[in-house]
Amino acid sequence: MSTSTVNMQSGCKRKASSDLQYSTYPKRNLHKLYCQSITYRCAIGSLPPSTYTSSSTSKPCVPCAYKICNFDIALDTEFTKIIPNQRPEQCPRSTVQYDTTNNNNISTTMEYKRGMNVLTVGDGDFTFSLAVARLVLGNNSSKKQKKKKQKGMVIATSYEDYSTLCKVYPDFNNTLVSLKSCSNGREEGKNVIIGYNVDATRLNDTLPKEVSLNNKVKFHRICWNFPCTAITSGQDGQNDAMEQNKELVRKFVANALPYLHNDGEIHMCHKTKPPYNHWGLEKVALEGIKTNNNERKFEYKGRIVLDKCTLPPYTPRKALDKKSFPCHDACFYVFGWRRRQEDEATYQSSATIPVNGNKQVDSDEEQPDLSSIIKVTEKVVETIRSTHFSFKRSGEQGGKSKSSGKWNGKNSNKRRRK
Repeated sequence: MSTSTVNMQSGCKRKASSDLQYSTYPKRNLHKLYCQSITYRCAIGSLPPSTYTSSSTSKPCVPCAYKICNFDIALDTEFTKIIPNQRPEQCPRSTVQYDTTNNNNISTTMEYKRGMNVLTVGDGDFTFSLAVARLVLGNNSSKKQKKKKQKGMVIATSYEDYSTLCKVYPDFNNTLVSLKSCSNGREEGKNVIIGYNVDATRLNDTLPKEVSLNNKVKFHRICWNFPCTAITSGQDGQNDAMEQNKELVRKFVANALPYLHNDGEIHMCHKTKPPYNHWGLEKVALEGIKTNNNERKFEYKGRIVLDKCTLPPYTPRKALDKKSFPCHDACFYVFGWRRRQEDEATYQSSATIPVNGNKQVDSDEEQPDLSSIIKVTEKVVETIRSTHFSFKRSGEQGGKSKSSGKWNGKNSNKRRRK
């Protein structure tokens, strides 16, 4: 059975320990599920002020809690009744604007690093490509950035042509200007290449000539968000064309592998609720690969919860439609080469999902580093759930610390007793 089709409504029992009492309630599928630490800390209201939020509030964030735990999709009716989901704009980080003069605050998002080569496929309005370019290239408005020459390249591509994108997305040209202005000390536009009419299943025939296989360009990340077949504008198409979409994914991965760096990864962002979980993306993506016993194995590494707030100004769009769509259940599916002993040093530093034992939140007081990727465990779900219940029960005023005027989260991990 595909890991994505595991019954999400099945309860998970937790053993009682010291002052914590756990009970059975529905949880989402946690198999190989990860999230960014900043998403987790926002969900439990433990972010540092100003740098990552528009204010100094430490109120637990409801949208981030739902991103990680999917309480509604898991059918946790107790939680959803008391604490319903909110619009993503309610996240305190949603109003923070990208600072073109200081990129350090987001430079470790999803383990993107300066100097990486990244290929984006099927990017509707190029806002995802812009977000990634700012992470791996920076912005040439910084004088220090202009002087410091480093490697790095972003190839941003779309299945559509330029005129179509201009008609569909009102801000497309502004995004394009911002994207082309990203630089790593090179002449403007030299390390940002735009490709139109690029077919994910025919990359060698449709990619810009600057990145053909003959030029031996290799990418540390190849990304395709919400892959689907060409469809009528504004429609999703995934349910009616599931088999066609599965074949699309198989061909994409097979076409992308020759362009992948020896420690590179393929990322596909995809919704995880029904019917999208029935794709079995973690298995389908690997079915079109032809390898022999002497070659390294390409494998599924896990899923990372999508947090758009770490990728400004990215906004997922419907096909050929300027409208966005709900995606709090979406995750980045990560695929990469199986680790070998001789690749340990480079793999350790470039892998999106941690390989050193999968960092976990082990204690109630632990505050993981904001740049890290953590494993979503029952403990993480329990901490988020009980924190919100405790905050709700105490009330916004009652849950504030008398000394600081902020929510202190004390006793937030004690399980509610009926």
